Amino acid sequence: MAYEVRRATPEDVIGIRDVATKAWYNTYLNIYAARTVNELLAASYNEAHLLKRLDEQLFLVAIEDETVVGFANFIQGSELYLSAHYVRPHSQNKGYGRLLLDKGLAYYEGQYDVIYLEVDTHNEKAVAFYEGEGFEVIRTYEHVMYGETMSLALMKKQLA
Repeated sequence: MAYEVRRATPEDVIGIRDVATKAWYNTYLNIYAARTVNELLAASYNEAHLLKRLDEQLFLVAIEDETVVGFANFIQGSELYLSAHYVRPHSQNKGYGRLLLDKGLAYYEGQYDVIYLEVDTHNEKAVAFYEGEGFEVIRTYEHVMYGETMSLALMKKQLA
């Protein structure tokens, strides 16, 4: 099986949206209403918004047999933030999530002491993954989106 992790290009947008949709449906349809999931996907993963993110932020994709199977989106400013990190369900547990995270962190090596991310606390698999990667929960809070209350955790990892 041929695979690579590289910077996303505009040609990857459809694949990125497909991964996000499959991952969200697989993880959140039993937690939130389908309408909420669809609204979030439409807002975050429409083509124009994705192209802007690709242009302004570090956006990595994992490619397996010429298909996008995962992605990681890092936002850099005064702090470093992992804003999106997904692997499609049938490609999980193959190391893509870790590869995407490691490659992104390598890109910023020496530039930041800490990286932050936000995760839905109902997504226990993700919380466990990040804890295994050295992240710790620094606070939890609730956020209302599209009329539903989401339980979120802010996590951080020391880099230096």
